[in-house]
Amino acid sequence: MAKTQTKAETSKPQTFSLVSDEKLVAIYATMLKLRLLEQRATELFQHGKIDSDLHRSADLEATVAAAVIDLEPEDTLCLAPDDWLPAFVKGMSLETMIRVLAPASLNLRAAAEIEAAHKNIIFPSAEVTPTNAVRERASASMAAKNGAVTNVFIPAGPKSIATWHETIRAAGSKKLPIMFVHFSQAAEVVSKNPEALVHGVPSIAVDAHDPVAIYRVAYEAIVRARQRRGATLVQCMTDIQPVLDRAESSLAGAASNDPLDVMKRYLKSKGIEPELHNGHIVAAFNHELDLATRFLDR
Repeated sequence: MAKTQTKAETSKPQTFSLVSDEKLVAIYATMLKLRLLEQRATELFQHGKIDSDLHRSADLEATVAAAVIDLEPEDTLCLAPDDWLPAFVKGMSLETMIRVLAPASLNLRAAAEIEAAHKNIIFPSAEVTPTNAVRERASASMAAKNGAVTNVFIPAGPKSIATWHETIRAAGSKKLPIMFVHFSQAAEVVSKNPEALVHGVPSIAVDAHDPVAIYRVAYEAIVRARQRRGATLVQCMTDIQPVLDRAESSLAGAASNDPLDVMKRYLKSKGIEPELHNGHIVAAFNHELDLATRFLDR
């Protein structure tokens, strides 16, 4: 996967208008791979080879890539139910990703659980209550002073975030190193004011289709957590048009809010041609997907 920011790098001041070209291309490449993975899962599902697809992550590649790309191996990722794409960015293998979607009769979930534990990935199950597991991981990191962060994905809707209220409250009072990522409609967001607090945790609203904006917010949230300054709630709104930094780009309000289109336009505004990377990425990744899905034809 893409090169991540190290703890040493995140401890240095950074002007966010200067997100490096390398990082921008890495985010775009990750988004493109996520889209290809999602499309392959849809094809396999339509042909009856797997029991479920990755539709819960449809058109949310910007949030997934930008919010996870800087996590390190010792950081923890907590998945929302049936939303596996963030696990790929965290390092879960392609074959394991497909195996968790395969028919239960193949008895492949145990292997996925083993790899998830090794990669510090928590996903909801009958054995694990994610809210408790997140609090335990974050508290342990806080006590160890090791700079590890816990990244929590919360699915859309007020009922979903309600189940996390106690954990958010605990994160606020104890300054736990957690970044909560919640998908929401604009009307559900408590406030678009960056200074708003939800149970003592700073809440920042951002367009779920704008990868650059999400990366900037996620970067700051991760730095804040690593420096033991507390948690952040990132509210990713799924129902607004992309709004890019007006000081850097004239692309705000563009017609298409497909996150890949948004990122392509942004790269071009910075003098980077995404088409120069597309062919190699698509060919190589489709080959990896072919290898990762061979077991379904046995």
